[in-house]
Amino acid sequence: LVVNEKDKAIEMLLAMEPKLQEEIADITVQFIENIDSSNMTPEIWDKLGKEIFNSYKEYDGFVITHGTDTMAYTSSALS
Repeated sequence: LVVNEKDKAIEMLLAMEPKLQEEIADITVQFIENIDSSNMTPEIWDKLGKEIFNSYKEYDGFVITHGTDTMAYTSSALS
């Protein structure tokens, strides 16, 4: 699902499982890109890696929402 409006995409993501945000975790959303995963590029991997690196000490974990077309490549690039 590709939603063109950034705020709408974040709202839809958080609405998928409201208990996660309300009862389980303190969630901060950082919007990097909203593309079809088949359009993933090394430049976007760099953005993801830099965002994680810059925020690494502030959080206990990171979740990256991602389609399945290039997920293995993304996980490899970020490892």
